[in-house]
Amino acid sequence: MNISFQKTFYIFACSAALVTFLYFGKPILVPISVAILFSFILYPIAFKIESWGVGRLWSAFLSIFAVVIVTLGLLYLFSTQIIKITSDLSEFEDRLKMIFNQTISFINNKVPLIPDIKENDLMDKSQELVKKSGAGIVKNALSNTASLFSGLILVLVYTFLLLIYRSGIKKVLIAMGQEKSKKKISDLIMEVQKVGQGYLVGMSIMIVILGTADSLVLLAFNIDHAILFGFMASLLTIIPYIGTTIGATIPVLYASMTADSIWVPVGIAGTFWLIQLIESNFLSPKIVGGNLNVNALVAIISLILGGYVWGIAGMALFLPFAAIFRVFCSYFDDLKPMSMLLGDDLYDLGSGKGGKKIKFDIKRVLKK
Repeated sequence: MNISFQKTFYIFACSAALVTFLYFGKPILVPISVAILFSFILYPIAFKIESWGVGRLWSAFLSIFAVVIVTLGLLYLFSTQIIKITSDLSEFEDRLKMIFNQTISFINNKVPLIPDIKENDLMDKSQELVKKSGAGIVKNALSNTASLFSGLILVLVYTFLLLIYRSGIKKVLIAMGQEKSKKKISDLIMEVQKVGQGYLVGMSIMIVILGTADSLVLLAFNIDHAILFGFMASLLTIIPYIGTTIGATIPVLYASMTADSIWVPVGIAGTFWLIQLIESNFLSPKIVGGNLNVNALVAIISLILGGYVWGIAGMALFLPFAAIFRVFCSYFDDLKPMSMLLGDDLYDLGSGKGGKKIKFDIKRVLKK
């Protein structure tokens, strides 16, 4: 076995340069990345409109316009519930004060090692801290809101341009390769598009299924704004592993603040956990996992790396990009080992008695 220190250095240097480029290029790369994924899922719609004799410019505009209308319609549908939750904040404040006072009384009576805590002094210090930091909080909220809207506008513009320039971009990418490789480059572009499109379609189906299931659970427990909280929890599943936990925590906290019995939030937490178990082991591998073909180790690393480089956006984007990178590596002989490492076929590499392959069967494990 031989090792080339020169090649090893190049690999680490290129990896460090790539991470640095992604980190400092976040304001530009995040909107473009989201636009690329959106263009994958909007391409069939734009292509269908073009088949009706509509020009490419108008087909791209109409496909994006349809998505905007649907999004605004959903926001309008949930706006009344959002306003109602905002009006209920005063009741939550009284409930929080009651819990706060009960906690202080418990500490003063049951924990003798700690000096008695004066409620008025603690409240005054808290209000003073809020006043000092209030200006900064408002400033950050306004800045984040402005950045969000400007980012959404950039995504729409990039998506529109990608849809109308898609043929030219494909021709440029094919022209960059050698004559004998042009067919493979064309196949690579088509497969990358299918991976991105399949991921987004699969996630959309998952969001609808989980949102419906979560909403029915909250309705069964007689929780207000059940549909809003149910679909909010399902939307957060685009962030692997962490999103499902956050999505379940929000309705559980709301139930703990509004329900009269402690068993209501406990029951919601247990039911949501059961739904997430079914989603992780059965629904997601069938609906989304088949389009990605990325193993769990790579998914976790993508989540951590994406969160470090691009924050929440990176947590959602790096997983489909890891699947796209796996497809890219599979078309090059030198990178095929990397494609195997990223893929989901590592479970089949073991062998048992008689040379038979050992395959992980989650259904058999759950039955035991």
